[in-house]
Amino acid sequence: MVTGASRGIGFVVASELAAQGAQLVLVARSSMLHDVAARLPGGPHQIEAMDVCDAKAWEASRERLAPDGILHGIVTAAGVIEPVGPIGTWDVDVFRRTLDVNLTGTLLAIMTGLNALRAGRGSIVTFSGGGATSPMPRYDAYAASKAAVVRLTENLAAELKEDGVRVNSIAPGFVLTHMHDATLRAGPDLAGADYFERTRVASETAQGDSPQLAAELVTFLLSDASSGITGKLLSAQWDPWRDPAFQKRLRSTAHLATLRRIDDQFFSEMDTS
Repeated sequence: MVTGASRGIGFVVASELAAQGAQLVLVARSSMLHDVAARLPGGPHQIEAMDVCDAKAWEASRERLAPDGILHGIVTAAGVIEPVGPIGTWDVDVFRRTLDVNLTGTLLAIMTGLNALRAGRGSIVTFSGGGATSPMPRYDAYAASKAAVVRLTENLAAELKEDGVRVNSIAPGFVLTHMHDATLRAGPDLAGADYFERTRVASETAQGDSPQLAAELVTFLLSDASSGITGKLLSAQWDPWRDPAFQKRLRSTAHLATLRRIDDQFFSEMDTS
């Protein structure tokens, strides 16, 4: 099951999984889902058009998501970035909506599919993003929600370990999707001159990070090749996640690739030598 599957990174993830032979449940609000499903290889692929924040819609879809009672993977790629601007320049309802989509939408997808995922001893991949591990001024809702998604990922990894369910999060990088239109609409005064300019130049030159790399990392984390890796936040662009030596460290080093306060207790345990 892939949320946010109609466009952006979610669509690229769905395309990669379908190319690898997966039969998919595609979730998004968009009426484009029928076209998306038709464009993907393999299949037949199922569509569920809903708002990921709608608990009643999730409950109504529960039996359809896994008619045989088994899911092998859940990918929560649905997300929004607004409001953009310093605190006090935006409506708190927009802030609340972003937390609802990015965090509650992630939670509802997992809760709805969890029993079927347990039956399949499957894996969950959530999406981190800008601001999850360092400040992202003027994008308060997005940053706060993504940090919360990573902590939720770590919590669930610990809770579901005995069930054989692994849970990891990925940072896809600066991937050019429709989400960045919000920055361009906001302008440099609200978005900040540096970040606005970076976004403008990347958009005009198509120089963003590749979503394909993120899709390949998702595929790895859903596969048996990543067995034993859980509760981690991995960067598709920066981490050497294909390297067997790094994969071994992920399995053996508790605090590597996690949200932690750097202090005298943990820092020595994160030695990269």
